[in-house]
Amino acid sequence: MSNSPAERQSSLSSDKLLAILECVAESSMPMRLQEIAEKSGMSQPTVLRYLRTLQNANYVYQEEQTLRYGLTWKLCGLTQGRDSHLGLRNIAGNFVNYLANTLQLGVCLVVGKENQSIYLDCIDHIQAQNSPLQFIGKLAPLHATASGKILLSSYTPSQLNNYISEIGLKRFTDHTIVDPQQLNDELKAVRQQGYAIDDEECEWGLRCISYPLYFYTGKVYAAISVFGTLDEMQDEDTLDTIHAELSTISRKISERLGYCEENK
Repeated sequence: MSNSPAERQSSLSSDKLLAILECVAESSMPMRLQEIAEKSGMSQPTVLRYLRTLQNANYVYQEEQTLRYGLTWKLCGLTQGRDSHLGLRNIAGNFVNYLANTLQLGVCLVVGKENQSIYLDCIDHIQAQNSPLQFIGKLAPLHATASGKILLSSYTPSQLNNYISEIGLKRFTDHTIVDPQQLNDELKAVRQQGYAIDDEECEWGLRCISYPLYFYTGKVYAAISVFGTLDEMQDEDTLDTIHAELSTISRKISERLGYCEENK
């Protein structure tokens, strides 16, 4: 028996939606509306209609400056695909540059690795003579850094106990948290306020503020941080600006990782 007109129309709509998804997925970079229309063989108004549907469902994002479209990682949640640190760096790279240029402070992108944090990207304005490549791959302690506290805040009690027993709470400065109960209290505050601070806890003279990046599963996946000297990061207006920028950027990156607030 042949399909009804409504069924045929629904099938055509599904075909178009999939064609647009495949077109965007095949591109290594976000695409312009015109490019998607040309490659998919559809009109721009038709493509735009489907893109808006995908964007509303958080499968597609649109870059604010270039207006190009790209896929979020939400599709990974449907396929249980493996995450990619390299992909995260590609997604977050422009935001890292934006924060560094806007705030004129250091910015880093960090993920967890074997109970340590590892730098995926870093712009260090304090030591401008150093190449950012010198920081990529560098390991740092979780309990003594703002980004590390963000990662630790997602640990279960047993995971945190294992970290303390296996790695230990090494002291780096007089401000380093070395007491397990104090660390527990600090992580509770991080979860409540939504960000973490390192106040000369890892290196003398440096302050750092870090915000979480959420994965499509709703879990903390990485952290993005702004750091500078105490003099640079003590003015109230400056701190307010840092928090506002980090809050906005962390939300945008999380959305591109497929995160929705309801998944948290």
